[in-house]
Amino acid sequence: MRKSIGRFFLIITLVMSVVAVQNVFAEDFTIEGLITAISTSKPCTVTLDDDIVINGMKINYLSNQYNIDLETGMLVSIDYYEFTCSDGTTKNMATSITVDDVTVQLR
Repeated sequence: MRKSIGRFFLIITLVMSVVAVQNVFAEDFTIEGLITAISTSKPCTVTLDDDIVINGMKINYLSNQYNIDLETGMLVSIDYYEFTCSDGTTKNMATSITVDDVTVQLR
């Protein structure tokens, strides 16, 4: 019984270590541009004028908590990281957005 509990905690520790290492090595990027498209279907995305799609935008959260209504043509600065999905595709996941002089942390 003690061996199985010890193995359980060892597995949990290893999983937590892998998650922590992935977060440490995640490189953040910043992009500034005009919004050319907004998708409110899940997951919410914003496309900027250089055709970069940013995922994980919390459209309702921005509107309800900060009175920020994203619109096409709006100039924004977005911090994001690249996330590789299990199927090998890469998505840009937003961590914060700056509109005018207001910065909102999204993750």
